[in-house]
Amino acid sequence: MVKFNKIRLFFGLLLIILIGIGEVICHAVNLPAWPAFFVMIFFFVEERNMKKALNILIGGAFGILLIIAAGYFIPFLMRLGLSQFPAFLTFVLLFVYCIVALGEIIPWLFNNYAFMAILFAGTYMKTPDAQNPVVLAAILIIGGAIFIAGIIGIEKIVIKVMAPPQAE
Repeated sequence: MVKFNKIRLFFGLLLIILIGIGEVICHAVNLPAWPAFFVMIFFFVEERNMKKALNILIGGAFGILLIIAAGYFIPFLMRLGLSQFPAFLTFVLLFVYCIVALGEIIPWLFNNYAFMAILFAGTYMKTPDAQNPVVLAAILIIGGAIFIAGIIGIEKIVIKVMAPPQAE
């Protein structure tokens, strides 16, 4: 039978406090929290690997900002004679190709986080009160960095509080 893990329970408690604070702050200033949570989720997916943090932050912000580029590129292709779907598909395929072709050369920009961010942002931009992509990218970088620091801080607190007493 699996037992409750006290360390995980304490970590989880501190984490939901951090999440709650982040959500309340974003709500108070009428900004979406999802870009910061995007970073938190992928930081956990990467098993809290600090070597991946910069790629998550920069790639995620880049992906969101690509919504602006899409807003110019797709209409440009449509003026050249493509209908909306082929123009959209061309943009997506070009971006995916860049991830594959340039991912090892410029991994902080062309990565899976950028791709996921543009998908999230593209869906979000269809909501009635969508924020400017520059604001979303700022939330991702600032809020995401705060979440990463908070998670690292929580880990240190948990280790210190839950560590077995040392024999002297």
